[in-house]
Amino acid sequence: MIPENIKKLITALLQKTNAKEAIWGKTSRDNEFKLIFENGAVTTDQWDTSIDFAIYNKLGDRIDAYYYNSGGEDFDLLMQLHSAAKRNFYKVEDTVNGLFEELNSPKKIGKQELEKPEEDLPF
Repeated sequence: MIPENIKKLITALLQKTNAKEAIWGKTSRDNEFKLIFENGAVTTDQWDTSIDFAIYNKLGDRIDAYYYNSGGEDFDLLMQLHSAAKRNFYKVEDTVNGLFEELNSPKKIGKQELEKPEEDLPF
């Protein structure tokens, strides 16, 4: 069970992220996102049916972590945060708004992929 102070931290992160007032980055892991603070950092990672949330100190040491498999209130809260971080990093809302702008414009939409010309071999 996630302690109450950590739930408050996650809820505040979720609110800040949804208000577009957080800048999430991506780690080297496929589906892990990181938010760096002056006093530490947090990460959220999701794989298969599992999710985790970790807290790091200023030195980059992992000082606390919470892991959950599918189901339950804590899992749902962490999934909300992970989804918000992922949407923030990939700028999903900006992309969707841009697509609507193109759709609502009078110009034609869509492009054919350009094929790259074959490069001459150096010999």
